[in-house]
Amino acid sequence: MRVLFGVCSWGLGHATRDLPLLRRMIKTGHTLTLVGIGRSLDLLKDELKDACSYFTIPDYSSAYSERDFSVARFLSYFPIYMNEIVQEHSQIKKLIKREKYERIISDNRYGVYNKEIPSYLISHQLRFIAPGRVKLFEMATEGFNYSFFKYNFSKFLVPDYKEDGLSGDLSHNLKYFKEEKIEYLGVLSDLRKRETAEDIDYFIPLSGPEPQRTILEKKILEQAPLLKGKVVIALGKPEDPRNETVNHLRVFGYLGRKRQEEIMNRSKLVITRPGYTTVMELSLLGKKALFIPTPGQTEQVYLAEYHKKRKNFYSVK
Repeated sequence: MRVLFGVCSWGLGHATRDLPLLRRMIKTGHTLTLVGIGRSLDLLKDELKDACSYFTIPDYSSAYSERDFSVARFLSYFPIYMNEIVQEHSQIKKLIKREKYERIISDNRYGVYNKEIPSYLISHQLRFIAPGRVKLFEMATEGFNYSFFKYNFSKFLVPDYKEDGLSGDLSHNLKYFKEEKIEYLGVLSDLRKRETAEDIDYFIPLSGPEPQRTILEKKILEQAPLLKGKVVIALGKPEDPRNETVNHLRVFGYLGRKRQEEIMNRSKLVITRPGYTTVMELSLLGKKALFIPTPGQTEQVYLAEYHKKRKNFYSVK
């Protein structure tokens, strides 16, 4: 079957969580075209090589800045997002006309669909979390999401458990999304738990949207030498070949998935952003973690607080 698969490029998490699905489809004989851009697409090319074909389409503009994220800024970007989705969909229609795809799967690329082809949206965030948890606003965002997506996608694929989920209110306790339209896939990760010695005191993997990823990188590189014990930092930049060791500190520009699995299994404590893919991986491996949410990113703030209350992980503001 010819499958078109769109991947969001805001950080590396969407790409890494899609890897087990992509590998399974390749193994079962499907022909895949991956749509993406930037570091996340570079990661997929590095992992999957020539098992897929690749098509570059720009992703959506980021409302994040060097200072903080704000609802006002996000709302001001909304017309831009909508226009970018329309442009994205226009390119997808041309690609479909040329390549004759039979299925479409989109991980948070909202213009990657076709109403004449079964199209599926992967998302752990069917409802947006409002600052201060304003319920009326959250219900409104869920209602908008459902009304916007229901005509474009055949089904919504949630990378979480149906019961006792890791995503909490992001994709559970829903009011508008119909149960028959949702498929809970369980945790998506290609990382596996290893029985190995925990000989790394701190592992600090970086990812997420710019410019906040770079801002955190600078702070971590300044302060990590003050930590006692063995420290490993992964900058999350596939284009960066760095592999440096200074005393107890080791810095990688990027770790492939097998090496990431090894380092994470060997770590006593992981210090990281609470991106949802990271939450899935830490839960699967049973690791201790300290979360540093991206400033103003309500999804990460919520996930950090949600799991802190459940005594799964630690978090700081």
